[in-house]
Amino acid sequence: ALVIAPDAGARELKVGSYEPESHYLVEFVYKPYLKEVTRRTNGELTFKWFHGGTLVKAPQTVDGLKSGLVDLVVTTGIFTQESLFPTTHVMTLPFQYDSTVEANHVFQKMYHELPEVQAEFEGLVPLGFHVSDFFNLHIHKDVDPVHTLEDLQKLEIGAFSKSGVTYSELLGATPRNIKLEDLYVSLQRKAIDGIWFPTAPLIKWKMTDHTSNHSLVGGPFVMIPMTMSQATWDSLTDEQRGIFRSMENELTNFTGAIVDNRRGSSVAKMEGRGDTIIRLSPEEKAKWVAQTKPAYDAWLALMEEKGNDGEAILAKVREFTAEFKGMDYTPADWWGDNWQE
Repeated sequence: ALVIAPDAGARELKVGSYEPESHYLVEFVYKPYLKEVTRRTNGELTFKWFHGGTLVKAPQTVDGLKSGLVDLVVTTGIFTQESLFPTTHVMTLPFQYDSTVEANHVFQKMYHELPEVQAEFEGLVPLGFHVSDFFNLHIHKDVDPVHTLEDLQKLEIGAFSKSGVTYSELLGATPRNIKLEDLYVSLQRKAIDGIWFPTAPLIKWKMTDHTSNHSLVGGPFVMIPMTMSQATWDSLTDEQRGIFRSMENELTNFTGAIVDNRRGSSVAKMEGRGDTIIRLSPEEKAKWVAQTKPAYDAWLALMEEKGNDGEAILAKVREFTAEFKGMDYTPADWWGDNWQE
């Protein structure tokens, strides 16, 4: 094969990431993705990484892109600036999804089909659509499992995010707002009955030392698309832009697939040691959604305030959710074969 030497037009783009370099998304998804872009552009585009928040921390990612401080951010922290992305955050209304691949595709379609969502990304160009792992309910080993809404009543549930506290309140649990680094000790001391926590990293954080009843309710998550600054995008050639576009779906699949894989491997390990794993029936899930109606109402009121038709947007999102339910995907060659646990 003829290797084309990079021409004088080679450019180095600055890549911001607030994850540590060892994070599995960085190692298995983002680095291979950017290497593949370099390969497909015959070396015209190369990337200089700034890991671990050294260039932009999560709350600085949006401004960093708009100001030109950074060209591309692998996980844009739009969840830290929800007020700039109110329509987009319709997705985070409670209990809508079962897999991250599905949620990513709803996000992608929502961006491409809803002008109200596109408008919120002014100055940014999404290259791939990604949401984090779901927060689920992980209950102390000495406390009865949560099979139903009734089981959750009066339990003290620790949460390190605002949404976790809100969910607990709406669902009838007693919320305890606890710093991430203090959750473990709170469980150890039995100061709380359980936690809202993403399931994929549960074992890494050693939360499984004290929890053995896991209700996979598909709770809160954060939205973290990969985006490029509009100015950088505009300065690329048509061919270079075409390469990013041709990889958008592959990237959207991959970030979802690897999160689903990590959650699945955590659940398999917990099941393997005899933990109780609970998945809600559609009927039970409907009760949880009904109970969180005030969150939906608050979002609809916010849309009215912004002059957006919230009901129509929500209907569209539900239509997309139904469309992608149980979807399958084809791995791309550049994913490699060492990313699954």
